[in-house]
Amino acid sequence: MICGYARAVNGLLNQYASRLGKLQEKAHENQLDGVILVPGPNLRYYTEGNSFLLERPFFMAVPADGEPHLVTPTLESGPYLRSPLKIIIHSWTDADGPSKSIQETVSQLRLNGKWGLEGSMPYRFIDALRKFAQPQFENAEPILQNLRSVKDAHEIELLTRSAKIISKSFLAIPSMLKAGMSEVELSQKIVGEMHANGAESTHDVLVQSGPMAADGHHVPSKRKLRRKESVVVDGSCTYGGYFADITRTFMLGKDQAFERLYESVLEAEVEAIEASRTGVTTGSIDSAARECLRKKGLAEYFVHRTGHGLGLEVHEEPYIVTGGLEVIRSAMAFTIEPGAYMQGKTGVRIEDDLVSTEQGSKVLTKAVPTEFGWWK
Repeated sequence: MICGYARAVNGLLNQYASRLGKLQEKAHENQLDGVILVPGPNLRYYTEGNSFLLERPFFMAVPADGEPHLVTPTLESGPYLRSPLKIIIHSWTDADGPSKSIQETVSQLRLNGKWGLEGSMPYRFIDALRKFAQPQFENAEPILQNLRSVKDAHEIELLTRSAKIISKSFLAIPSMLKAGMSEVELSQKIVGEMHANGAESTHDVLVQSGPMAADGHHVPSKRKLRRKESVVVDGSCTYGGYFADITRTFMLGKDQAFERLYESVLEAEVEAIEASRTGVTTGSIDSAARECLRKKGLAEYFVHRTGHGLGLEVHEEPYIVTGGLEVIRSAMAFTIEPGAYMQGKTGVRIEDDLVSTEQGSKVLTKAVPTEFGWWK
């Protein structure tokens, strides 16, 4: 048992040290003196620490060589004291303020030169740092996103678990659907189902009915579900910090015109999934879905990209977008989600989660049917 525990600990140490090493290699390649991260998915990816980005100055400076330095409020320091990664921590209290901690970090790292910044670093953090140093800042998002876009075996395991939770939850939706219930009511029932099935957290369970289904990010309202109207349900949840994201479109009753629209969107999704394999560009996958809808005379109603990456964020690289030049690599996770939106009338979206492999792409959410009427 002790040996097994020691191996697990060593595995974590190696995992996070390896990730940090790759970031430092990229810093060298891009002639950066280092990269600065803030609480959120990137800091979690490199340290295991999961913290909120709030108003208190809180950032980790990763030099191109050497150990990272963390400026953190004392009340937020716990996860980083326990981190598998060795971090030099400069904590501060509300009584003392962050100035001394920032000054120590600047002095010990000689924090000048050219540094990459995570895109979500607030200006107030930058302003506090500039009181003690005047580095040249560059956008580090291309580096950070690229490194996270290829998943390791443990990440794929977490993505798969999350997909199983959301799939089981969506299989329960047909028993929930009733004319007269509100969008909010259905959304809340689905959230409860996800938590009951083991979701760590749920995000943006959207229910969009009737003409609201034409608004891709319509927030659930008190509007009642009605017969012969589409009901688009788009939900996401996490397990171990990793997202699953799925959409299915339903209808109470029958409508032949809507069924034809649904079948066209489903055909576009199938085409895009079949086109999703290592070595192809994101643009070619997007084209597979878009060309299918164009042939059906629906091109003008497909108003967004075909998909997006999944991981510690629900939207991250790779983006499956028109003209996209990024090449799909093995172990990338992303969605395929074509749609058709007719303003003031109706909308359809069908979304699944994939992981690319050398043989093609594995659909993680295939347990939830996609054929028209499966919910009856």
